[in-house]
Amino acid sequence: MWLAAGLRPPDGERWYGNSMSRSLPQGWIDGTLHTLNVVRDLGGQGSLVHASLSVFRQKPSAHSRKTRNLQWRFLPEQSEDPRPFAGRTKRGQGKRLYIEGTCGTTDPWEAANIAIHASHQRWMDLHKQFEAQQVEKKQALSVYWERWYAREQQQPRNNRSRWLSCQRSLWHGTTGLGFQPWATTKSVERITGNDFLEFFLIVRRQCEAQGSAGEATRRQYKTLIRHLFQEARADFPALICPDFPEIKRPIKPKHQGF
Repeated sequence: MWLAAGLRPPDGERWYGNSMSRSLPQGWIDGTLHTLNVVRDLGGQGSLVHASLSVFRQKPSAHSRKTRNLQWRFLPEQSEDPRPFAGRTKRGQGKRLYIEGTCGTTDPWEAANIAIHASHQRWMDLHKQFEAQQVEKKQALSVYWERWYAREQQQPRNNRSRWLSCQRSLWHGTTGLGFQPWATTKSVERITGNDFLEFFLIVRRQCEAQGSAGEATRRQYKTLIRHLFQEARADFPALICPDFPEIKRPIKPKHQGF
């Protein structure tokens, strides 16, 4: 199966194969147990990506179309998880999700060997993605926000405190730029007009929910983003700010005379 699947164990590692215990828990055999820990239940030994590495099968359902092939999964320590928000849903407010994949077989012993290799590969891939994200963060719009705002704090202007408060709200507010992934984790060079489109839709819906068309708010965001792109041109001279979605003025209802 290893050769057929094109899989190879890492150098210096020995997969378990025939060295694994060949007896399965009775619960797995009679269908009441749906998860097998690679070490505890299948006798795995050696270097695993995490002690929680398991193979599992989907619980049967009359309407399920899910494959009968076994899956693998593990959940790393939160402090070591390279995924955004350590694998938590809802931008870090929800539950943590397993890192998982398919084994492509119904045989638990074969599935365990595949799980060991595939989980190592996924772990390395996630770390590579994390490293790439760290590089992008150093070029994100948030970097230029900090630089721009620090300088603007020193500039004399009328209503200085109020103006600075407004800028902070645009960045840190409920729908602020500081909560948008494209502004905090993405290189400024890779920001697109579609990022702006989706963001301005969020802002408009938030304003409408509060009884406002939000035209003025969206124009304020537009102005701030332009300032930050101008700031970023110190590092990226050829940087071009993508087009913004059109901001239409609200149509005032006509009053009919009597």
